[in-house]
Amino acid sequence: MVAPSYFVDEQVAGPFRRFRHIHEFSGGAEGTTMVDRIEFDAPFGILGRLVENLVLARYLQRLIEMRNRHLAGDFAG
Repeated sequence: MVAPSYFVDEQVAGPFRRFRHIHEFSGGAEGTTMVDRIEFDAPFGILGRLVENLVLARYLQRLIEMRNRHLAGDFAG
């Protein structure tokens, strides 16, 4: 069996106009590396884009970084 190199979570219905979270995996001598890529568009047109640029992008980045630290701790020992 070959392990997948990525998987995607995509919002079908919800608060975002579009939300896609790509998890990419690559193996190496020191273990597996996971890279998260987030693609999203906020609702509410120009107001949503403003909030997206001022708040949402940084919030999502911090959320993913916190989740990844938690995951790394879970798998470390």
